Amino acid sequence: MENKEEKVQEKTSATQKEDKKEERNVEEELLKAKSDAEHWKNEYYKAYADMANLRKQIEKDHRESLKYRIEGFAENLLSILDAFDMALKNKPTTTEMKNYLIGFEYVHNSLLSVLENEGIQILEPKIGDKFDENTMHAVETKESDGEENLITEVRMKGYKLHDHLIRAAMVAVSKHPSPKDEKAEDKREEESQAKE
Repeated sequence: MENKEEKVQEKTSATQKEDKKEERNVEEELLKAKSDAEHWKNEYYKAYADMANLRKQIEKDHRESLKYRIEGFAENLLSILDAFDMALKNKPTTTEMKNYLIGFEYVHNSLLSVLENEGIQILEPKIGDKFDENTMHAVETKESDGEENLITEVRMKGYKLHDHLIRAAMVAVSKHPSPKDEKAEDKREEESQAKE
C-alpha cells in the first residue's frame, strides 16, 4: 500500500507541479494580454488624436482657402483698376467726355464694391502721411527740407485681401538733402559768383 500511496503522492505532486506551471503560463499570458491591450489602447488614442488634429487642420486650411480664394483673380484685376484710376483722373473737356466718365465711374465703383464685399481693401495713402513699409513701396525719394519719410506723391493704389497684401501702394517719399549735394551746390554757387 505504501507503494500505491507513494505513487498517488508522486502523481499528485506531479499534477500539482503541472498545475502550477500551467497557472504560471496562464498568468503570464494574462499579463501579456493586459500589456497588449494597454499598448493598443494607447495606439488607438494616439491615432484618434492624430485624426482629430488632422481634421482640425483640414478645416482650418479649407476656411483659409475660402477666405483667400479670389487673391489670384484680384491680382489680375489690378491693371484694370489702375486703368480706371487713370481715366478718372482726367478732367472732361466736353459734355460727351463727361458722360463717358460718369459711366466709367459707375462701373469702377460697382467693381470696387464687389471686391470690397469679398474682403479687398484699398490702400490709398494721402500726401503728407507717414511712410508705412508694411503697406507701401517707395519708388522714388524727393529731397525736402521738411520731415523725412512723408508721402509726397501716390503713384498707384495698393490692395489687401483680408490680411494678405496683394500689392503695396507705390509712393514717392520725402528725404532730407544729402550733405554731399549741399557742398556741391555751395561750390557751384561760389564758382559762379567768382566768374561774375
